[in-house]
Amino acid sequence: RPLAELRDNVILMGCASGLGLLADRLNSRPGAGRFSWLPRSSTSALEALARQHTHVAGVHLMDPRTGEPNVADVRRLGHAEPIVLITLARWEAGLVVRGGARRMVKGPGDLTRPELRLVGREAGSGAQRLLERTLREQGATLERARHPALAVSGHLDVARAVAMGAADAGVATRDAAMAFGLGFVPLAEERYDLAVPRSGLNDPKLERLFGVLASSAFRRELSVLGYDVRPAGERVAEVQAA
Repeated sequence: RPLAELRDNVILMGCASGLGLLADRLNSRPGAGRFSWLPRSSTSALEALARQHTHVAGVHLMDPRTGEPNVADVRRLGHAEPIVLITLARWEAGLVVRGGARRMVKGPGDLTRPELRLVGREAGSGAQRLLERTLREQGATLERARHPALAVSGHLDVARAVAMGAADAGVATRDAAMAFGLGFVPLAEERYDLAVPRSGLNDPKLERLFGVLASSAFRRELSVLGYDVRPAGERVAEVQAA
C-alpha cells in the first residue's frame, strides 16, 4: 500500500470485543484515520506497544501485591516514553458455563471439582491470571490451569469452546457469555484501560478515537454488551518512561 495510506492506519490491540466495536464505529464515520482491531492478550498488546507495533494497547492486569490494575505491568515493560492509561470501561470477568455444568458450577470453589473440564488461556492473559489467582485462593493446585485439556486465545474463543462442548467452563467476560447464551458465574470486576504513548494523544486520529469513546451513543452500545461505561474516557494514570 502507498506510504501515505499506511500512515492513516491506527492499530488497536487487546482482548476486549468493545475495541472491535469502537474501530467499526470510527470507520463508519468520516474523519481522520482507518482503525483496525487485532485481538491480543493484555501482555501481548503491551509488548507490541513497547515495540511500536501498535498505537493502542488494551489491558486488564491486576498487580497481585497491591491490587492496582495495569500500572505495574506497563512499568515492568519499560517503555521509552510516558504511557497514559485511559479507561475504556469496567467489566465482569468470571466463569462461562454450558448446559449441564451450570448445576455443578455455582462459585469459585467448584473449580476444584475433578470432573470439571476447564478451557485455559495463554500465559500472560488477564483471564489466565484470574483463573490461577482464584484456584490459589481455593487452595487448589495450579496444574489444571497451566496445563488444561484445551487452551485458546481470547474471551470469545473460551465461550465458543464451552458452547461447542469442548469444555465445561472457562474464564471469560460477561459479554462473551452473552454472545453464546452461556451461564456466567462472576469472579471479579476489572478495569479495562487503553495504554497510549503520551505523545500520541496529540494525534488527530487518536483525538477522534477518544472523542467517540466518550460519546453518549457509543457508551450506550458498550453498556448493551454488559460493560460499566461510567468511567469511560477517564485518564486514570501516567506511567513514566523507564
